[in-house]
Amino acid sequence: MQVIKTNHPVVQVKDVILGEGMPKICLPVVGKTEEEILQTVEHYESLSNWDILEVRLDYYEGLAFGDSVELLGKIRHETTRPILATIRTRQEGGEVDLDDDHYSLALTSIITSHTADLVDIEASHSHGVVLSLCDLCEEHDVVSIISSHNFEETPSNDDMREMLSTMHVLGGDILKLAVMPHDRIDVMRLMKVTTEMSQRINRPLITMSMGDLGKISRISGEITGSVMTFGTAGKASAPGQIALDELYQFLKELHCD
Repeated sequence: MQVIKTNHPVVQVKDVILGEGMPKICLPVVGKTEEEILQTVEHYESLSNWDILEVRLDYYEGLAFGDSVELLGKIRHETTRPILATIRTRQEGGEVDLDDDHYSLALTSIITSHTADLVDIEASHSHGVVLSLCDLCEEHDVVSIISSHNFEETPSNDDMREMLSTMHVLGGDILKLAVMPHDRIDVMRLMKVTTEMSQRINRPLITMSMGDLGKISRISGEITGSVMTFGTAGKASAPGQIALDELYQFLKELHCD
């Protein structure tokens, strides 16, 4: 990881600079078997105009057997793009139930193996776990993304500001907030808070308002200060994700030189 000194916070991972230019496009892999995952990666590699590969290990049937590091190592040989490793637990909208100890153990093995360039760390785990994982990422030159997901609602503006501030204190290199809107006002509130906090917090932000209603938040990051957006080139990992070709065209049209 390289943190670049500019007038706004950016993080460089390989040749991808998060926080500079258009929001970077991340494609998630949500396969269950090693074969399915590697085939998806091969397919993604035939496509253009995307930047980061997210491996959703909570979908992977080998997670329970400790096979994640081996899988990520094989993916390393298939792509030169930065790899984001994510284990999304059910309390954050994912596919697995893991207590703090097992969650920490699984991510520790990934971080220390250097098989991922970025690691998602859920803010809903104990502050001690989050702090120790962020410290471990720094020690091993892995980018930490502290994330929070609310699939029920869009919290108040103050609550969203407080969540981002707490994640900042916990030490994440990048802070991610995803919320569910009930109306257009919720979408605008998320975008407003993103704009405010991107100026206030010295960390790159990734934010999104989920579902069809929130799609505008996935393409407006260059204006609001959200540095990455998630697209699809197959199975989506969250509601409201936009197909890769469409997403790239939207970002390109909105790009400010």
